[in-house]
Amino acid sequence: MASTFALAAAVFGSFFRGKRALVLENLALRQQLAVYKRVQKRPRIRSTDRAFWVWLSKLWDGWKTPLLIVRPETVIRWHRQGFKLYWRWKSTTRKIGRPTIPREHIDFIRRMSAKNPSWGEDKIFEELDLKFGIKHSTSTIRKYMVKRRSPGDRQTWKTFLKNHGHEIFACDFMMQYIALFSVIYVFMVMELNTRRIVHINVTTHPSLSWVKRQILDLSAFDCSPRFLLHDNDGIFGQFGHPKKGSEGKHYRCHLDLWLDQVLEIKGLPTPYHAPNANAHVERFHRTLREDALNHFIFLCEDHIRQVAREFVAFYNGARPSQATHAIPEPYPELQKSPQKSGKLIALPVLGGIQHDYRLAA
Repeated sequence: MASTFALAAAVFGSFFRGKRALVLENLALRQQLAVYKRVQKRPRIRSTDRAFWVWLSKLWDGWKTPLLIVRPETVIRWHRQGFKLYWRWKSTTRKIGRPTIPREHIDFIRRMSAKNPSWGEDKIFEELDLKFGIKHSTSTIRKYMVKRRSPGDRQTWKTFLKNHGHEIFACDFMMQYIALFSVIYVFMVMELNTRRIVHINVTTHPSLSWVKRQILDLSAFDCSPRFLLHDNDGIFGQFGHPKKGSEGKHYRCHLDLWLDQVLEIKGLPTPYHAPNANAHVERFHRTLREDALNHFIFLCEDHIRQVAREFVAFYNGARPSQATHAIPEPYPELQKSPQKSGKLIALPVLGGIQHDYRLAA
C-alpha cells in the first residue's frame, strides 16, 4: 500500500517538472531496471502491480514499449482473469430463483388447502387476492399447498381390500409342467384378510363347470364369502361386453352371473391387464412355486395335488406370514402361549424341503 502511495505522489510531482528533467529521470529509471533484470530474472509481482498495468493498458496505447518485467500477453491475461472474477462475484451476489414469500402467506395457503380439500391453486389465488390483497402466482401457491394422495373422498382399491378383506376371497389359476411336458392347472382360493388358503385343487382340463364345482365345495363347508375376486380368464366365460341381468345388474362373465344368482356372492373382476389388483394371490403363486413345486419333477396330476395340499397345510398352520405378521390358521398347540424353554426340533415338510420348528418339552 505504501508503494502505491509513493508511486501516485511521484506521478503527481512530475506535473511540476520540466520536460528535460522528465526525460533524464526516465532514462535513469530504465537503466536501473535493465540492471535489475539482469540480477533477478523473475520478480515477485503483487496484485496491486497487476492492477496497475491493467489500468495503464486501458489509458495509454504505448504501454507495451516500457514494459520489461513481464510480457504484454501476461498483462492481457491478467485483465481477462480480473474480468472473469468480477462477473463471477456479480452473479453470485444475487439469489437464484423466485424470492421467498412471507411465512404468514405460506401459513395462509397451507391452512386453506388443508381445510378445503376440493380447492385448487386457482381458487386459493382468488381468495387471497380478493379478500387479503395478496398476489402470488398459481405455481407458487401449488408449491406450498398440502399434498394429498388422492383428490376428494374417493376410496382407493387398496383401502377397499383393507376394509373388506375379511369377507373377500380371491381365486386364480397357475400352470405347472410335468415330466412329459403336459400342463397341469392349479386352482386356489385365498381369504385376503388372513392370507389363508381355503381351497386348492389341480386339473388337466379346466372349465367353467369345474370352477363352479370348486366354489360349491367351499359353500358346503360354510365357507362362503361376500365377494370373490378373480381375473378375466376365458375359463370364467367372458361375455365380451357387460351383460345386463334380470335385476338391472351388469356382469362381465358368466361366473359372476352364476355367483350372484345361485350363491349370492358378488364377483369382482380385476381391471384388464392389471395383475396387481390381485397381488396377494400372485404372491402366493411365487411362494408355492419357489418353496415347493420347483423342488420336484412331477409325473402325474395326483403328484402335484399331494405336494400342493401338503404345502398348503404347512402354509396355513405353521408358516408365519410376513404381510400379516401372523400364522393364517395356526395349529392348536401354536395358539397357546409359546414355551419358555425346551429342545428345538425341526419337523420335516415335503421330505425336508421345508421345516416346521417347535420347542419340545
